[in-house]
Amino acid sequence: MAEPLVFAPDYLLPVDTQGALGYREGHEPDAEVLERVGFFVPAYIEHPNAHWMARMPRLDVVQLPTVGFDAVVPQLPTGVTLCNAAGVHEQSTAELAVGSIIAVWRGLDRAARDMVEGTWGHRRGRSLQEARVVIIGAGGVGTAIARTLEPFRCVTTVLARTRRPGVTPIADLHDILPRTDIVILAVPLTDETAGMVDNDFLSRLPDGSLVVNVSRGSVAVTEDIRRHAGRLEFALDVTEPEPLPKTHPLWSTPGVFITPHIGGDTDAFPRLAQQLIGEQVERWRNDQPLRNVVASG
Repeated sequence: MAEPLVFAPDYLLPVDTQGALGYREGHEPDAEVLERVGFFVPAYIEHPNAHWMARMPRLDVVQLPTVGFDAVVPQLPTGVTLCNAAGVHEQSTAELAVGSIIAVWRGLDRAARDMVEGTWGHRRGRSLQEARVVIIGAGGVGTAIARTLEPFRCVTTVLARTRRPGVTPIADLHDILPRTDIVILAVPLTDETAGMVDNDFLSRLPDGSLVVNVSRGSVAVTEDIRRHAGRLEFALDVTEPEPLPKTHPLWSTPGVFITPHIGGDTDAFPRLAQQLIGEQVERWRNDQPLRNVVASG
C-alpha cells in the first residue's frame, strides 16, 4: 500500500515535503485522493472542508492553519490527532489588537470617513500612555499583546484562570473592571468563556472604556454589546454571527468598529504556516511527538 498522503491547501504546502498534494480551496477532490490522506490541513477560514475528514479512512493527523480549533473537534474522527497553529498567528493578532485601539482612540476610522466628504474634523484623541489595560487570556495571543503594548507605557494586567508570576486570576475580574480603560479578549472559546462578556460584565466598566475582541465572537453577547455601545466603545475582529450579515444592526451601531476576522491573516501567515506544517510532517513521518496537540478523536 502506498505511503499515506499529505493533503494541504496548495499555498501552504512546504516545498520540501515529499508525498504531498495541494488542493485549491473550494475545489472538491476525488474520492480516491481522500482515501489516501494520512495528514490533512483544512482550509484556513472556518475550515469549510473539515467534513472531508469523514471520507479519509487512513487519516492520522489534522494540522489546523489556525489557533482556534473548537469548530473542528466535533467532526474529528476517532483516533485522529488534532494540532493547532500556535506560534503562527499570535504576533499578527497582537498587532491588529493594538492597531484597533489606536484607530478607535485616535479617531482614524472617523478621519477615514471624513476624507470622503473632504471634512477637516480635528478632534482630541486618547493616548495609551498610562491607560489601564486588562488582557483576558494568558496564552500565546494574550502574551503577544502584552509584549506589543510595552513600548506604549500603559499599565497592563493579564488575567487567566490561575495566578502565576505576571498573571492575575480571573476570579479578580469583577473588582478590576471598574478601574479599566481597555479590555482585550484573547481567550479560546470554551464552555467557561462563551458569553462571558455580557450585560453584567459590561455594566462594571466605566463610561468611555474600550472592549477589543480578537478571540471568538461568541465570547461576547451581541445584544449586550449593542445595549452598551455609545456608553462604551468596541473594536471587534470577530462577531456572533460570523460572517456578519449585511443587514445586521451591529454594522451601524454607534461606537462599534468592526474588522472582518483578519487578526492572524497577514503576509507572515503562509511563510510561518509552511514552516510549521513542514516540521509537523517530518515529525509524523518519523514517529516523533507532534507540536501543538489540542485534541484526539
